[in-house]
Amino acid sequence: MIEPQMRYINLENLENISRGDDKRLFKYLIQFRELIPERTAQLQNALQLADRVQIRQILHKMSPQLQFFGITNVVDPIQRLECEYQTMAIDELNTLVTKILVTLEKALIEVSQLIDYKQNNQNT
Repeated sequence: MIEPQMRYINLENLENISRGDDKRLFKYLIQFRELIPERTAQLQNALQLADRVQIRQILHKMSPQLQFFGITNVVDPIQRLECEYQTMAIDELNTLVTKILVTLEKALIEVSQLIDYKQNNQNT
């Protein structure tokens, strides 16, 4: 089985942070898979309610973890939303949050594939 290619997650960054400890790396991946769906659901709910403050708070909580995983293509939209959440046009806010949600869904798929790959290779 070939290791899945990462387009959203910076696996090299994770390997450096975990210092080559596969168990630690695996733990980080599991935490991501457990936390991100809850956070994305909260973000979707806040978006439906057009709750700008809640959107900002959720993104602020998520930002360190997303940087930890090297999901760099959401850094700029998150920074804009954190700074301009009160004044940004609602259409633009919706577009940026939706872009973040789509990216996180794709990152979550990558993490799940990587977890499956690692589990399958541990058993062989």
